[in-house]
Formats: sequence, structure tokens, C-alpha cells
Amino acid sequence: MQARISDILDDAGLSYDRVTVRVKDRESFAAKLANDNYPTYVDFCSAYDLLGIRVITLHSSEIPQLKQALSEAFEIVSVIDKAAENARAGKFGYASQHLIVRDKEPHSGPELLEIQLRTVLQHAWAEFEHDIRYKNRQQVDPQVHRAFTLAAGLIELADQQFDMIAEHMEAQAAERSTAGATIDAKTLPRQLSAIIGEKFPTSRLEYYSYAVSMLAAHGITTYGELADLLSPDHQEKLEEAMGYTYRPGQVRFIDDMLLFIYGREHIKKTVHIGSNTGSRPGRLGSRWQRLGQRSLAETL
Repeated sequence: MQARISDILDDAGLSYDRVTVRVKDRESFAAKLANDNYPTYVDFCSAYDLLGIRVITLHSSEIPQLKQALSEAFEIVSVIDKAAENARAGKFGYASQHLIVRDKEPHSGPELLEIQLRTVLQHAWAEFEHDIRYKNRQQVDPQVHRAFTLAAGLIELADQQFDMIAEHMEAQAAERSTAGATIDAKTLPRQLSAIIGEKFPTSRLEYYSYAVSMLAAHGITTYGELADLLSPDHQEKLEEAMGYTYRPGQVRFIDDMLLFIYGREHIKKTVHIGSNTGSRPGRLGSRWQRLGQRSLAETL
């Protein structure tokens, strides 16, 4: 399941730090069954967290795109936004989004799964808090509770600042850009934000070198040429042809645009590029089928 979740997010071209999976132990399962605070948690079928999946990201602003991508493979039964609950109550504490999902693919495991979406800072707080407070409920000094609350507030502020820094750096790079500048992996994320706006989320940083290689395979090496490739007209036609149900990441969008413009030639020239070249031919083939096996020139 860990590899599958990673593949879903990688294929969508989204940025995240890591995916972790843990199986609930028998003692915790029995304790939750006996807990009156969980009235619908009564048996194996209703136990939604026997398999707990955590998707950890660098910025909280990336979470909505991750959720959309996951909804393609999983039916989202319910969403619990712990950060929003705390905000409504006027307090600080555990912050994470919990998705209770049902796998759309047949499988032999539990019917329901829990996917938690959180930042690296939220994850560090939650892991430490669980070890200290959850496992020692009767022995924790009130000063420790107060310290955790204070830390939660600082983490919320830090996450906000990280989001602001990322946004500022993208805007600053866009101002420095020129059409004749050579495309490189370091500046590509910010330049893409300047060209196509914020509707397509950033991808994992290591993927931008793949995008540079894919573009170079078609002779696209400057930001002026990239802007021509990603013209508003091309964007509109690609989105209509692909019928996206969620916004792909920037690198995936470039990959799709090149496939849309160059057709089978793109598959031949770039099938060896990427972190998972074994599955890339099949993934490109599926997208080519989705485009009706017709490039942009063939649709005009």
C-alpha cells in the first residue's frame, strides 16, 4: 500500500516528503473497540484505522492537491480536519487531516482505510505527543500539557511562514526571469508558476530535472520556448482533451503537454526518462489513449 500511494502521488506529479504505513496492534484495536467515544467502531469491518497511512508534506498548502489525487483511487467516505476543529474551538493542538477511504480496487484487507495528511512539523509534534501523552495518560505533569499546546501554536505559525516563503521565492524568481534564459531544474518550478499560474501545484524537487530532459528532447531549452509550449490556448485544449478530475503537478502537466503536442514521438524520445522507467511506457500509453491517440495537430 505504501508503494501504491507513492505511485499515485508520483504519477500526479505532486510534491510530498514521504509516505508511511503502520498496522494497528491488537491491544490498541481492542482498547478502541471498548472505548465509548467511538460508538461506530464495533468490529473488524467498521475499524477504519487497522491500516494507517500517513502522507507527509513540506507545506500545508500542498495538502488539497494531495487529497484530490488520492480521491482518484479511493472513495473518500469522510474527512476530519483536526486543525479546523482546533481553530473553531479557539485552541492549539493536534493538526492533521484524516481521510477515511474505501479502496476502489478489489483487495483482501479491511474495507476502510485511514489516510492522514500532515506537514513534517505536524508529524513531528504528533509522534512526540503520542509517545509522551497517549502512552502515559495518568503520569503526565500539567506543565507538559501546557508545553505541547505552546509547541502546537509555534508549529502552526512556522507552517504559515514556510508557505509564505515558498510563495515569495516563486514570485521573486518570476520577476528575474527572461524569455531567453536557459531552462534549469532549480528555477523551473518558479518559472512555471509565472507562466501557468498557481492552478497546477509544484512537484517533488527531484522531478524537475526529468522535465528539463523531456523538454530538451524536443529542442525546448529556453523559457521563451517553454512559454510558447504552455500558451493559454494549448493549456485550454489539453485540459479539455484530458478531462482532469484533479490538477496534476507541474512536471506531470509538462509531460502531458509534450505528449499532446508531439504524440507518439514524445513516447519514443522520453520513455527512458524518470524515476520509474519500467512503468513509464504503460503510463504514457494510458494517457495517449485518454487523448484519443491524437496529437494537437491531428485535432485541428
